[in-house]
Amino acid sequence: MASSATLLPAPEKGWTLFVDGVETAHHHSLAELAGRRSDIVIGLPAAAVSTFVVTLPRAEASLHESMIFAQIERRGLANREGETLFDFEAVEAGESGATFVVTVVTALADDLVAPNAAGYATAASLKKHGDSPCLVYREHGRLVLAVFLGVHPAHLQVLSGAPGVEAASAAEINLILLSLRGEPAFADADLAEVELAVSGIPEGDLAAFRNILSVPVSVVRDPGSVTDPRARDRLLPPAVKRARSRHRNRRRNLVLFVTGLIVYLVVGAWVWTWAKRTEREIESLEKRIAIVEPDVERIQLAEQRWKQLEPAFEMTFFPVVQLSRITSALPGSGVVVREYRTSGRSIRIQGQARDVQLANRLLEDLKGMDAFAAYAWSMPNPKVESNNTATFEIEGKPKDAGAEG
Repeated sequence: MASSATLLPAPEKGWTLFVDGVETAHHHSLAELAGRRSDIVIGLPAAAVSTFVVTLPRAEASLHESMIFAQIERRGLANREGETLFDFEAVEAGESGATFVVTVVTALADDLVAPNAAGYATAASLKKHGDSPCLVYREHGRLVLAVFLGVHPAHLQVLSGAPGVEAASAAEINLILLSLRGEPAFADADLAEVELAVSGIPEGDLAAFRNILSVPVSVVRDPGSVTDPRARDRLLPPAVKRARSRHRNRRRNLVLFVTGLIVYLVVGAWVWTWAKRTEREIESLEKRIAIVEPDVERIQLAEQRWKQLEPAFEMTFFPVVQLSRITSALPGSGVVVREYRTSGRSIRIQGQARDVQLANRLLEDLKGMDAFAAYAWSMPNPKVESNNTATFEIEGKPKDAGAEG
């Protein structure tokens, strides 16, 4: 992750803010300098990390992380109470395997956690240094020796002696360099010079330091920050990961809320427009109905009057015509019509038949006549007389009589 600002441990106390490689502020509190900026890469002090170099046999790249973690456990550097933060970078690859620089965060204090930070890296990797792979600088009042393989700090050690540049610190550096020369990973490293980036050293102390140190010393100015700091994602503390997750969730929820609000407003506007258009159409239809309603009432009144007058004009409903048709439906013998009455459009026939079958036959014939298709015929059970004849009464009503009523 690229950024433009770094927060590095100050030589004595507190923290120093660099922007584009230039020192811009200093404060005793990391949180005060970091604020809510999201472009800051925080440099982990050497006292909070442990480094080592390991060569692994050839394997798939996906297996490197688990193999390196096994090396961390073997060295007793794994966090037994939570997640182990570690980073690794390949510095050399050959037929026998690959060599990795491994960095393990062994102590992460709460005041080092900046939830909005762009990322984390070791402070040594964020400092400028010259051609020599050995750099000595002061960090939080203690001397630190950083030995690089290429651009990667492969060995970081806070010197255990006095915090000043003096003979004791030189002797400790001699022992460290001697032990590193015996490791295969540093066999080709040119550990023949030390860059000393500490200001304000008394001349006597510097002379004693040079006399004891087994390699030449090049005094340089205090190392500033690199102009293009790079964060290491694997070193991101869990608290920062959780803060980023909450931030992403808040941002996602905000996007969903805004999207939902926009959809709601769009749908609401469409519904409002549709309701207004429907309201206008209803008003238009009501106006049309109001215009044609008198005509409809006149038509309905005319229809009612016509139905009342229809029997006088429709020949089908003339009583004489109906009687003629009923007479034509009578069988040749055996049925006599005693009485024929009409009431409005209803017809009532009373008669006598030689037997019940003939009365029923007359009823069926009336139902089957096309001339009486508009009528519904019914007949109660005929009454059988003492002489075995049957008297009957047949009633016919227009099929729309119920609607008329």
